[in-house]
Order: sequence, then structure tokens, then C-alpha cells
Amino acid sequence: MPTLPGLILPGSSIQEPPSWPRSPEISEYERATFPVVQSASSLPYFGALVNTQPVDELRLNKVGASLPAFGFDWYNRIHVIPSVIDLGNLVSPVERVLEVWNARFDAQTLNAIEITGVGADGLLLSGQPTPPLAFGPLQSRLYTFVADIRGAPVIDAVYRFVFGGGIIALLTVTGRRVVVFGMRPDWSQGITERLEWLTEVLESYDGTEQRVRLRQIPRRGFEYGFLIEGRDSQVLDHLLFAWGARIYCLPVWTDGSTLAGEVAIGSTALTVQDAANRDYHAGGFAVLWRSNTRHEAVEILSIAGNTLTLKLPLAGSWPAGTRVFPARLARLEGEVAVARPTDTIAVGRCRFGVEDITAPAVADAGPAYHGYRVFDWRPNRSTDLEDRWRRKLSIIDYGTGLSTFDDESGAPLIGRTLTWLLTDRSAANAFRGWLAARAGRANPCWLPTFESDLEVTRTVAATDAGLVVRNVGYARFVAADPLRRDLRLLTTAGTFHRRITGANEISEDEELLSLDAPLGVTLDPQQFLQVSYLELARLDQDAVELHWETDSVARVQLSTRTLRS
Repeated sequence: MPTLPGLILPGSSIQEPPSWPRSPEISEYERATFPVVQSASSLPYFGALVNTQPVDELRLNKVGASLPAFGFDWYNRIHVIPSVIDLGNLVSPVERVLEVWNARFDAQTLNAIEITGVGADGLLLSGQPTPPLAFGPLQSRLYTFVADIRGAPVIDAVYRFVFGGGIIALLTVTGRRVVVFGMRPDWSQGITERLEWLTEVLESYDGTEQRVRLRQIPRRGFEYGFLIEGRDSQVLDHLLFAWGARIYCLPVWTDGSTLAGEVAIGSTALTVQDAANRDYHAGGFAVLWRSNTRHEAVEILSIAGNTLTLKLPLAGSWPAGTRVFPARLARLEGEVAVARPTDTIAVGRCRFGVEDITAPAVADAGPAYHGYRVFDWRPNRSTDLEDRWRRKLSIIDYGTGLSTFDDESGAPLIGRTLTWLLTDRSAANAFRGWLAARAGRANPCWLPTFESDLEVTRTVAATDAGLVVRNVGYARFVAADPLRRDLRLLTTAGTFHRRITGANEISEDEELLSLDAPLGVTLDPQQFLQVSYLELARLDQDAVELHWETDSVARVQLSTRTLRS
């Protein structure tokens, strides 16, 4: 065992090794003793207790600067939490809890609360005694802030909490009040929904185009008539008088559904029908509607299936059968002409432009063919389909002789007017997705003429790369021109799309059209239901109108223009 030099002061006990586990080689403990130094035995062992605290620190002088730290952000100042309240679009009363914290280490006195800015009417701050009000060191007080829907349309107010010594804490409140335009439309005239893109079309000498899309999200609007009487007409008169140039919360009347059961006051969820095919979206609005003057607007926090989770609880109870509509922020456009057949009846028509526009979902339906989609929804022929033929002619006329004409493109410009009837909401949504893919005049697609342009006269074998058709002068006049070289073959075995690569007259009654690929199936002439030209075309309009005849049936009329493929 090693021996270490040292000494033990008087009063120290003999140290015994603890009972540590030891290896088998150590058989026993040996008592350890330490020598006693006699010079240390004369130290005093008693006396009065002397308090030597606090001990002065060793002070060192350093030259430098104090860097900002977390404590500087919070203490020795007065906080208003939150310091900014953004009400957004106020469609129902809003309540917030506000904390005023004296983060100083001395007492402060709140002398006054001053309000500046615009739109403070309808704003209320309560919950604490009126100033002067004492705040102790590090003391906080809670206020209740309420914003009512009655008041100025624009809210941009500042609350100044004025403390002694010139200390001022600020609360900024912003937002805008929105009123529901709840006058039910007159469905006898239907509702027109308008989507408007913006495209610049640059046309060259030979008629080819370059198209530039200038508006990524289309403008949207609604137009409809109304027929109201009695109290409703009086409310409308005052609504137009006070709020005519401001923003309304407009129900999307075409997308309504019905509450299956009662919804109690304070509820934060609504169940609607077929939410996916209606204009609901997170961050948007919904309106519960019972009559022209009884309705409530709510803001949607999130959507799960057919359940709308609301941002704030409902302010009222709504029985089963209440109508629920998605809503948009909208502004009246132009003048509102109101006729008065009697002293209590008002008949008019209003047009709204949507302010909170969102990008429509793009759904380009149809099979792909030579780089573009084929849209082969059959148009509604209750109205005539119309073709318009014109030429890109340059006319030189000096007035003294014959005019000179120059056919710059060498090909006709063919325009068509087509009408579709959308009989349910899923069809309307799919058509709206196709319109979004077109983006007005920007993006072309393949469109059949939907006419019986050619008639097959002989059986077509599965391996045949051609059609024998009735002689209508295709080989003589058209000869696989890029505007007339693609076909849509509607047969009992399906629909085929083929390109004509050549044409020859067989006789006065028949001509042979060569195709780029065989059909792969044998078909008799009577199995060809319709043979139409397939044209690369774009919309000839940036503004599209959907005329809703009911809340689930819409009619659309489009003008198109053919392009060189």
C-alpha cells in the first residue's frame, strides 16, 4: 500500500475504508492512521462567530459596449399584446383579448387612452377601469376588444395608451366591414356568371399567331335580376344608398345547399351537400340565408369533405331547411336600374364584380392528339350551330379604278358558334376546368366540327390505312390542307382520330383518303356514325358567360376560330 505524507488536524476522525467490493487478492482491511503535527494542536477551537458577508468582489475595469440581449426586448418598457389587430373582412362581430403589460421595475400610471385614425366607430375597448389607472411594477391588465359590423366601411384606427413621463404604447386596428347583399335573385331570368381572361394575339402576314396570356387569374362577375316588395324593397333602397360603392358579401346563388338539421348558436361547423362541386374554399365565406333580411355571414377556416369548420362561432341559431351558400366579396358595377311598378314593388337588375378572385382548377379533358387535347363534348343543337367564313384580305383601292386584293394567308379563317347545355354540377365543374385550361384565347385544342363532313362507302378492314368516301371534292379542293387533314371517326367500335396523308379520286362517286395509321378493327359503312373534320381551334373570346337556368343547369355559348395545325 502506498504511504502519502500529510497531517491530520485535531478533531479529525480515523478514516476507515468503506465497504467497497474488492478483488479476491485483498484478504483484509488495514487501518490507516495519519501522523499528528504538534504545531497544529495549539489552534483555538472556540470563539465568537463573525459575519464576514458579503464578500466584496474582485473588480476589474474593462472598456467595451453593452450588446442587446433578450432582456432589453421585454423589460423597461410597456407592451400592448398584440400590438396589431388585423380584422380582415369583418362580416360578423369579432372579440379579442388584449394585454397591457408594464414591463418596468417601477410603478406607472395610465393617464389616458386616445383613439385616432378612421373607422373607430363600432370599436369598443373594455374590461378595466377608466384612466387614470395605476400599474404596479411588472403588472399586466387584460382588456376586451370588440369590433361590431356596424360602422365605417374601412377601419384604420390607432389606440394610444398614454402613461406618465411621456411613455406611449400603441395598438393598431385595421380591417374593412362587409355587408351581405341578401336580396334573392329572380330565377325566371336566370343568373349569368362571367369569367374573363386577357390575351394579346399577335398575327403575322400569313395568318399564323403568337398569343401572350396577360392575366393569370380570370376576373369573375355575376349578373341577375330581382323582384322584391314591401319591407325588402325599403331595405334595398337604404342598402344602395349607404353601401353602393362599398364591398358586399355576395352569396353565390348558383351553389346553394340546405341544412339537414338545426344548427345551434355558438356552433363552429356546418354540414353542406357536395362541397367539392361548390364554390367553398378555406379562407372564404359562407352565408346562412332564411330571407332577404335574415341571414348571417361566416368565415371558413377549413373544409373536410362536406364539413365546413368556421373561424368564429355562429351568432345565431338556424333551423333545418336554412339555405347555405358560398359567398364572395363583390362590388356593384355600373348603375342599378330599379323599376317601381307599384309603391311597394321593386324590379331591377344588378351586376357584381368579384373582389376576392381565386384561380379556377384546371382540368383539360379528352385524349391527347398531336400535342393537344381533343374536346369532343357534343354541343346542344336546340340552337343552330353557326359557321363564319372570312379571308385575311388586303384591299388596295384608290377610287379611280378597280380594286386590288391580296389574300395574305391563302387560307380561310373559320369561326364557329357552339352551345353546350350542362345538366348537373359535376358537368359544370368539368366544363369550367376546361375553360380554365383554355385561358380565354391563349391555349388551343382539337375541336370536331360535329358535322357529317364525309361519308364512308366501303368496308374498312382492320389493316387498311385508308378510307373510301363519297366524292365531295376533297381531293380536288382540299388535298390534305393543314386546316382539313384531321378526322374524328365516331363508330360503333369507338372513336378514332386519324390524319389524312393523301387523297385521290377513284371515280365520279368515290375518292380514297390515305390515313397515317389503320383503325385496327374491321368496320362496315353503316358502322360509321359520323365522320367529322377535327380542327385545331382556340376560343375567339376572352370573356365567357355561363347562363345558369337553375342552380344546377347552365348553358354556355362559345365562339371559336380554327388555326393551322
